[in-house]
Amino acid sequence: MASMELTEQGSNSGGGGDAPVVDATPAFPPLSSTYSNVDDNHYVKMEDGDANDQIEKSNSHNSQPLSIANSVMTAEGLADPIGFLIICCVVLIGDMNRGVVFPIMWPLVQELGGDAVWLGYVVGAFSFGRIIASPTLGKWSIEFGYSKTLVGSTTTMLIACLMFAQVYRVNSLYYLLFTQIMLGVGSATLGVTRAFVAEITATRQRTVYIALLTAVQYGGFTV
Repeated sequence: MASMELTEQGSNSGGGGDAPVVDATPAFPPLSSTYSNVDDNHYVKMEDGDANDQIEKSNSHNSQPLSIANSVMTAEGLADPIGFLIICCVVLIGDMNRGVVFPIMWPLVQELGGDAVWLGYVVGAFSFGRIIASPTLGKWSIEFGYSKTLVGSTTTMLIACLMFAQVYRVNSLYYLLFTQIMLGVGSATLGVTRAFVAEITATRQRTVYIALLTAVQYGGFTV
């Protein structure tokens, strides 16, 4: 844009004189502006009406492909439906490990010589395992990816299930406590699975799929 020279003339108490010349080059849009640059010669004021409609009009006028309006805010569906089903299975199996053993936990603790205090320890051991493993699994999902992290946690859960099956043979309350901690470690994938679902879902439908995943989680616990 062309420069503008602003010249001010004024008079002093002792006589007249020219004020210094000010070179004011207007910048559009200003740094704090709500305008969006669609192309090199056209701007859209984002606060005036629907920004997407204005961008569409601008692009149709300039015969340019529409890109800004095609955002995740208007997208729908899942980017990976099969991955979502696998995630649901992982969550279902993880919480089934907790829900299935609860009904037999009190008779099991009694047979091993424990009391109500030991029952509290054993029940809390599962959640304790989840608490200590969740941050690590979340870090691994970023460093190594979701697939390797979930395979590792599921393998840990499988080993813990086989260990739990040997509780009667070992006949030890401490062993039962350890197996519950290991089951919790293998099931500490809620943060990882929800992060995966958040990545493969559109923003406007994310809460729907997170709610479905939560329903699967508590469905597994109910079983």
